[in-house]
Amino acid sequence: MIDDAIAWKSELVKVADRLEAKTKQVRSTDRTSSLIERDFVVAAYAIRKLVETQSVSGELRQRQFPIRRFDRSGHPPDPLDPADIADCYDFDNGRRGMLSVAELCQEILHSFVFAFFCGESADLFDGVYVSADRGGGAKYVYLVLASDFIALCADMGTEL
Repeated sequence: MIDDAIAWKSELVKVADRLEAKTKQVRSTDRTSSLIERDFVVAAYAIRKLVETQSVSGELRQRQFPIRRFDRSGHPPDPLDPADIADCYDFDNGRRGMLSVAELCQEILHSFVFAFFCGESADLFDGVYVSADRGGGAKYVYLVLASDFIALCADMGTEL
């Protein structure tokens, strides 16, 4: 157990609120992108800490997180610009899958690729692409929907 799980949980609620606001934000800047990435990383660290110290229920620790996985179809992402992934992956043929909460945190915390996804709503932030696969040239990338990640943060943050 950690001494003060409430502080970690409280931060997750704040992250959920900030990310929710970002999904509705029409105008985006480089600063917005940095804040979103920061919130994903801070939340992943807090979630991992709560899971590893068993400060959340078994149900939350064992939760499976929905993702879409895309295989690499071209050259690996450029190490100097790993967010430029448009020509690197087969985005027409994603596969649904699940990651454990611990695996999800690993992908976010050790991401080589961290790129933004704007889906159905033209310029609105809908999720992120992440891949921690450094050694293999990022053979695949995961799409993490913002709504699913926000729900995980809120659930972990509000659990008594």
